[in-house]
Parts: sequence; structure tokens; C-alpha cells
Amino acid sequence: MTNASKIVCDQCERTFPIEPGVAKMPCPYCGDINRTGAAPLNADPASASERILRVARPALVRGHPLASLLSIGVTLGSGILMLLTLTSTSVPDWTWWIGLIGLAVGGGWLLWIFVLGHRWDRLRITSRRTIDERGIVMRSTSEVLHTHVRNIRITQSFWQRIVRIGDLEIDSAAGDGKADIKIINVPDPDGIKRLIDAERGLGTEGE
Repeated sequence: MTNASKIVCDQCERTFPIEPGVAKMPCPYCGDINRTGAAPLNADPASASERILRVARPALVRGHPLASLLSIGVTLGSGILMLLTLTSTSVPDWTWWIGLIGLAVGGGWLLWIFVLGHRWDRLRITSRRTIDERGIVMRSTSEVLHTHVRNIRITQSFWQRIVRIGDLEIDSAAGDGKADIKIINVPDPDGIKRLIDAERGLGTEGE
């Protein structure tokens, strides 16, 4: 088999030769079943490269509307209280410290909701796999190849359906019964599922 084509194993990413006319072959290194036309080395490099198709982050404001409104109210109320303390003689001076504490708490809460929390977790869907990345300082990642996806679950409460968000879980064929990837309050979960299904060969993204 000196002139045989070669492919890259989806599981261990090692190359091995394939026989002409064989649709699927097991990897001689790890035993994973690979489609022989999945990633041939003699194909166009542009077509074989992995592409980022979509990046999704949790919708923190829509996912936590009461917390968002409360943090905005605390921040505005504290700012108004501090302003009244400085401009009105009828308001005791010590209330300025209450306003300062409230402003720090409310402002920090808003910073978490709109900036830090939004960057804490993200879901990347590529042409080959789905990757869940978590953390800022300490990071953890979990990924599932599209060819190994066994099930995709979407759970939506009444409020989530109204604001078009949901909880998305992905199980792999090698899983132990627990979701390999889970992200809550993600926007357009049905669209994400259609995109992954399209890359799995189960229809098109627009269906």
C-alpha cells in the first residue's frame, strides 16, 4: 500500500493509510472508526482546515432579568443618595457612606453581569467539533467531535422560550451518561443544534 492515501484519525489525530474504495476504517493506533473521506492529506488544504463557525456565550441579562434590574436599581439609587447628601442640607452626611457602599456593590454587580460574567463561559462550534471553554484565570475546556455526538438536548423554561434562550447539553458516544458539554441560558439553542447537526450530516443549518 505504498501509493495509498492517508487520513488523520479523529480521535488520536495520527495519520494512517487507507485502502481505496473502503468507506470506513479503524485507526490502527486507537481503534476509532474513521470515514475515509473525512480528512485526506492529499486534499485541498483549505477544505481540510478547521473553521470556527459560531461562538456563543450565555445571555446573562436575559437569563437573570431580576438580578440585572436589581443591580441597576441599586447602582442608580446609591448614586442619587450620594448626590442628595452633597447638595441637600436635609439629608444627613452619614448617608453618603451608605450610598458609597451601595454604589460599589451595585457597580460591581453590573460589572460582573455585563462584562466579567459574559466572558466566563463560551461555546465554540467549528467545522469539526464543539468546544466549551470556562474560566478567566483558571481555565477548563471540554470538547466533543461532531462525529462522536450521540445526543443534543435543549431545555427551555417558559421565560427562556419568550426571550429565545435555553440550556444546551451534548452527549458523546463515549460518555458515561452525563452531558459532556452543558451551557445554560445560551441564545438561539435551536440554531446551534441545527448547525451541529448540519456538520454531522443530519440536514442543513436552515432546516
